[in-house]
This record gives sequence, C-alpha cells and structure tokens, in this order.
Amino acid sequence: MIPVFTGPGSELVSRRISGSVARGDSGIRRRTEPLDGIALSERDRRIVALARRKLGDTTVDFGEAVRALREAVEELIPAGRIYMLGTTELSPVIGSLVSGVGIAGGEEGVALVRLEHDGRRTTLGRFSP
Repeated sequence: MIPVFTGPGSELVSRRISGSVARGDSGIRRRTEPLDGIALSERDRRIVALARRKLGDTTVDFGEAVRALREAVEELIPAGRIYMLGTTELSPVIGSLVSGVGIAGGEEGVALVRLEHDGRRTTLGRFSP
C-alpha cells in the first residue's frame, strides 16, 4: 500500500500498486543523473537529493521511492506532505502541489517528472538508480 494525500485538507488514501508498476524498473542498475542539469527550485533540489540519499545506491521499487520522498519532505518542510498529482499510463505521480514536481513509476524505473496545471507532463530524469 502506498499512502498518499490527494489534496489539501483531504484524508490519507492508500492505493495498492502491483507487479511491474510497483517495481517501476527493469531490474537493471543505473546511475542517477546529477541534479545540476535539471530545472528545479532550490527546495525541490534539496528534497530530491535527500530522498536519493535515503534510497542509497540500489534499485528500488516505486513504493520505496515514495517512502523516501515522503521522509525527505517531512524532514525539510515543517508539516510537509506529498500528494497524488495525477497519473501516468503506468502509475500515480506523487509529489508537490506547489511546484508540480513528483515521481512516477515506469518501465525504465522511477522517474522525476513535472506536471503543469494544464496537464502537460515533462520527464526531468531518473529519480532512483
């Protein structure tokens, strides 16, 4: 079960994601791209960097990535939360309502994405190795 908040003032919602969607990877070890070339706010950059450190240098499933992201947000932002921003073809997008930056599981692993208010989605790079 992956706990997510669906919006301000909403209750905690758990969703079950199974199979390759939950794994969000092909089992291949990859290097995580540096954050330098990714257009992120300083706050988002610090959150992503801390979440990546929490994951270590191993391939993780989407649920573990969500856990690390949640922990990083809670450590760096007083009363911080993550939210379900939308969905991709394979998984929910979990992240910040303010910036629209979040993570999504995919065939190539967990990706860092940005969702615009008009629904456009941009893949910013890999979230996990």
